[in-house]
This record gives sequence, C-alpha cells and structure tokens, in this order.
Amino acid sequence: MVLLTEEEKELLTKAASLMDELLETLEVIQDKKLVKDLKIALREVEEGKARPLDELIRELSLEGEI
Repeated sequence: MVLLTEEEKELLTKAASLMDELLETLEVIQDKKLVKDLKIALREVEEGKARPLDELIRELSLEGEI
C-alpha cells in the first residue's frame, strides 16, 4: 500500500521547509533589537561602509580556516 507518491512526498517536504522559513522569519520580526541592527547594517552597506568577506578573511589571516 502506497500512502504518498514520490511527487506528494516532495511537495510535503517543500511545504515543511517553507513553514520552517516562515517561522524563522516571524522570530526575527519579533526581535526588535535584531530588526534595528539589520536596518543599520543594510544602511551601512548602501553607504559603502562594508567590504567583501574574502578581504576580511585575508586581513585576519584566516585563509583556509573558513
């Protein structure tokens, strides 16, 4: 007896994954400090105050460790 087809299993897996993403988003939205920090970080990126991660890794001599 087959309860679910492979296609149905795949759809169920995708739906569960989407639900996890939505729950995580709700957690983030409820954290006022985190939302504020994210807005500040995005503004700093737009203002050119950020730099590429690989540049930071080189500066900290972390090549091959990350």
